[in-house]
Amino acid sequence: MAHEDTAIVDAPAPAWHDRAVLDIIAGLLKIHGFPEFFDAAAAALARLVGADGAALVVPDGADRLRYRLFHGLETLGQAPITKFSFPAQRGTVGQVLATGEYRFTADYAASEAAMPEFIAAGLFANLVLPLGGPSGPLGALAVAWLYRKPPPLTADALAYAEFFAALIGNALYREGLERQLEHRSLTDPLTGLPNRRMFMLRLREGQRRAIRNQSLMVLAVLDLDGFKAINDVYGHAMGDQRLCQAAEAMRRSIREVDMVARLGGDEFVIILEDICSVREVRAILRRIVAAVANNEGNRDSPQKLTASLGASVYPLDFVAPDTLLKHADQAMYRAKRDGGNQYALYDEHLGGSL
Repeated sequence: MAHEDTAIVDAPAPAWHDRAVLDIIAGLLKIHGFPEFFDAAAAALARLVGADGAALVVPDGADRLRYRLFHGLETLGQAPITKFSFPAQRGTVGQVLATGEYRFTADYAASEAAMPEFIAAGLFANLVLPLGGPSGPLGALAVAWLYRKPPPLTADALAYAEFFAALIGNALYREGLERQLEHRSLTDPLTGLPNRRMFMLRLREGQRRAIRNQSLMVLAVLDLDGFKAINDVYGHAMGDQRLCQAAEAMRRSIREVDMVARLGGDEFVIILEDICSVREVRAILRRIVAAVANNEGNRDSPQKLTASLGASVYPLDFVAPDTLLKHADQAMYRAKRDGGNQYALYDEHLGGSL
């Protein structure tokens, strides 16, 4: 049963609404980007029900909610409302998501669920509707009246609001699916690291940033020593586990601004940005090699995994992305020929690595 702080009036909507809604839907179907779709849908719904705006509220972690998009009220006090988050149990939105039913609050300040932040911001009334998904609400649509009383909420107005909530919910669900597909296209399914496609995009961006910021960018290629033996002796399932443990060790050994990606098999690439000196490069590369040698899988196993790592420094090695990768790969093979569990730096002028 829906929660209502005032009665629904069973009165017909103006005759022009039916044709207006059809025209609005036709326009919405031509919009493919979700933020633009939401803004157009929220603006249309606000006009239809005589409201001042509408907000999209979505989960923010396991136990919080946040305002992702808003049409009509851009700030809460002095802060952008999109930066505002609150516990998932609070407010009329929290109640709607807990019950899965809409709630119309005609006098927000008098409601037991009112939040002081919104009373202070001038919220007079709201209508909150869940945005349905296959496994429960994906979020909520909060229609707002500011500084004034809302008109009577008719059965037709409620039907329009529920219809627009369904449209926005479907668009939000579709956006989520598209994000999942994009993430999968850029992610290695075994390790969860970025894949070759994502790496190449990041490499080109990193080279541009290095030139713009007058800093060094390092491209490193890493190959695991001893991985084939683990696969041969213990099988591919154990090999996959050990590979994931080594990948996690690499990820933990680099900074937030850096990236480690899996090219395939037991070969990885690492991009290090905002580096000031070759001395700093050497320190980071030593840390990565040590992290692989000391990874969790090596603790109680007779079959150790170590790393052969080769790197080239851009723009000291001022070449195209594919050539930079080739140079780092050459340095990696030099490290492997010299016994592995070490790094080598490419230097074109010396004909190899140093």
